[in-house]
Amino acid sequence: MSSTVNVLNTPQDVARYAISRFGAEFRDLEVESGFRNAIRGIWVRDTRRAMVMAALFYLAFAISDVLLLGPGEALNTVLLSRFFVCVVGLTVAYSADRFSDALVSGISPTIVVALAMLSFLSFTLLFPFDVGWHSLGMMLMLLGTYVFIPNRFLPALGVALTSTALFIWLMVSNFDLNAGMVMILSLMFIGMNLFSAVSAFRASCLIREHYRDEEVLRAANNRLNAEIANRQRLESELLNQVHYDELTGISNQKRLQLTARQALAVASRAGHPVTLLLLQVDYANQLNDSYGRAFVDAVLKQVAQLTQALLGEQDELARIGAEEFAVLLPLSNQQQTSQLAQNILWQMQKVPVQHLGTSVRATLSIGLVQWQAGETLDDLIKRAGECLKTAKVGGGNRIEVG
Repeated sequence: MSSTVNVLNTPQDVARYAISRFGAEFRDLEVESGFRNAIRGIWVRDTRRAMVMAALFYLAFAISDVLLLGPGEALNTVLLSRFFVCVVGLTVAYSADRFSDALVSGISPTIVVALAMLSFLSFTLLFPFDVGWHSLGMMLMLLGTYVFIPNRFLPALGVALTSTALFIWLMVSNFDLNAGMVMILSLMFIGMNLFSAVSAFRASCLIREHYRDEEVLRAANNRLNAEIANRQRLESELLNQVHYDELTGISNQKRLQLTARQALAVASRAGHPVTLLLLQVDYANQLNDSYGRAFVDAVLKQVAQLTQALLGEQDELARIGAEEFAVLLPLSNQQQTSQLAQNILWQMQKVPVQHLGTSVRATLSIGLVQWQAGETLDDLIKRAGECLKTAKVGGGNRIEVG
């Protein structure tokens, strides 16, 4: 049996979700167990409905029992048998939740159906009917066994075939049937069992194929979601590598250029002020020689951390060189930026750099310029760089305004 749409894309899926052509169940016990857990709630509901309807239908025939048999021991036997089967069926129906393992494994449905069949066969001969009437009743019982009561295919098949053999034996033993009648009766019940078994087999396969398709599609969807998440993570990492500095986590020169061009374009149209700071660690080579590159890296991280804490949301901090930073401040004039630069210097002097037991107060040189109408970003950076050189030549730990 196969679904209209084939979702088994790999040999592993084909092997894992293979359905037995004998038992109409998954060959993989783990998959079969997962399927039974998945249909547990549905089967509990369907079993309850089927058991209640079957019990009421089975009990309703007590009226015909009274009319056909009349008072006597035979009627008492039939009524007691019907009542017992109904009680068992209703008990299974209303305890389906509690004993759902027995339900989905086929134990409780098989017991109920077997008891109903045994009861039916035991009092069949008490009724004054011919073989035809008894055969009609047996066919209804077989339909209930195969398709009406939810059950596994093989247990249902076993009960149906055993009951059929016993019924034919009863008919042959108690009715004067010639060879032709025996053959017709046998062929009729062979056909009945064959058609019913094929229907039950196909139904068992179809519900498992539906479960298989859902599980394969769910797994494929999970893999797709995982792949999407992985790609998004990689894209984010690549974006960080392109636009952010790996050491400090702040923007790099490429991102600064993008942000600055946008800010200058807005400033050109609206006439807003834009200022730029260039910051450089003083005596970086001496620090490297005395304490090592790791200490210099710690200094750079502290510069980034302290400066970022002083900036507004629209301001952009970027590392643009080995020991050099730039701060772009849209909407800030020279006076406001000068105060910010003073705060940066003060914070660096106040907080010593701690690294592997070493504590040193590092200083900065800062060049400050305000954008002039018509000036490009390169022009702005060049002027700020000249101011920065002047600050360093002047001994560092100072601000030079251009």
